[in-house]
This record gives sequence, C-alpha cells and structure tokens, in this order.
Amino acid sequence: MKTCIAAFALLMTSTAAFAADLAPQPVEPAAPVELPFSWTGFYAGVHLGAVFSDAKATDSEFGIRAKFNNTGFIGGGHVGYNEEFDNNVVIGLEGDIDYTSLSKTTSQTVDGTFGSAKFKSDWQGSVRARLGYAFDRFLPYVTAGVAFGDQKLSVYIPDIGSASSSKTRVGWTVGGGVEYAIDDHWLLRGEVRYTDFGKQNSNFFGDRVKIRFNEVSTLIGVSYKF
Repeated sequence: MKTCIAAFALLMTSTAAFAADLAPQPVEPAAPVELPFSWTGFYAGVHLGAVFSDAKATDSEFGIRAKFNNTGFIGGGHVGYNEEFDNNVVIGLEGDIDYTSLSKTTSQTVDGTFGSAKFKSDWQGSVRARLGYAFDRFLPYVTAGVAFGDQKLSVYIPDIGSASSSKTRVGWTVGGGVEYAIDDHWLLRGEVRYTDFGKQNSNFFGDRVKIRFNEVSTLIGVSYKF
C-alpha cells in the first residue's frame, strides 16, 4: 500500500512539473523600432525676417538717378508639397505671400528746383520649385521660381505738381535654406533668397522714368506637415 501511495505521489509531481513547462512564459516586449522620417506630404506654415531692397529710378532726359536702398520687415505664409525618393532626394513645389514694410523717400534738385521721390512696396509673393537631399530629419535645399510684387513710385516737384505710378511687377527668385523636423509634424526652417523684379518704364510729367527693383530676404519659419 505504501508503495502505491509513493508511486502516485511521484506521478503527480512529474505531471505538475510537465504542466508548468507547457504553461506560456512571459515574453520580454520588443524594443520599439524608430522609422526614418519621411518628407513626403503637404505642409503649411508662417515665416518672417528682414528684406534688403535695392531700387533705382532713372530719368535719362534730365540725367536724374534716385536710389531707394532700404531695409524692412517681411512676413507671411507659405504652403507646399514635398516628395522624397528612395535615394533621399526631395523635390517639391511651394507658394508664399508676404507683407513688406519697404518704404524710402529721397530728395533731388532738378535745374535748381528741389523735389522728392518715394518708393514703396507693400506685398510680394512667389511660386517656386524646391530640390533637396534629406539627412533623415535635416533637409538642405535650393529653390527657384517666379516672383511677383507691387511697386509704387511717387514724385513731387514744387510748381509742377505730383505724379505717381503703381504697378505689379513679375520677376524671378532663387535661394536656399535648411529645414529640420522636430517631430513627425512640426518643421523649422531658415532661408535666404535673392529676388529680381527687373526693369520697367513709367511716365512722369511726360518723361520716361526707368525703375529697377531687386532685393535679398532672410527668413525663419515654422511649418506643419499633414
């Protein structure tokens, strides 16, 4: 009888050990895998900075050349789309619209008569292509495209009167910058661009005045990637 009891106890102990071996064992959680950041997608944001303008008005008949070099504020918004390829090349299209505080008045003397002229530009914008190479969350890029903006020139000469010309100018812009992705949605950027609005003729008191307008802008901005 004692022998049977001992054999039964041994059998139960072995069965319990075997069942314990078959029970599911706790599994260590796998370390999360961080996927490379993708620049592909739509984005929108705001930017601001400084603009350094170089504007000139020339009256060839009287030999007058007025300069309107000026530094002002520039700020606005931008929207765009990027596409990143397997070789880390990123191409995109971006548009922006800006307010500028450019305004400069200069004085001239013509045949002994004192006069003044004022150049002003309130807004501008561009539509540009972008080309960059992604180093994961860093994106250095170059950009170029069509630029447009307003131009206002006012002239006052005592005993003759005042005249003004207001036109929308179209030119070109080129530059470069770098963007950094803080996370999967928020992007920081810094950019420098040169913009040339070319030359255009306006008529003041029967004289043809040639106006040239170009600028350099330095910008910082933030974007949200959708």
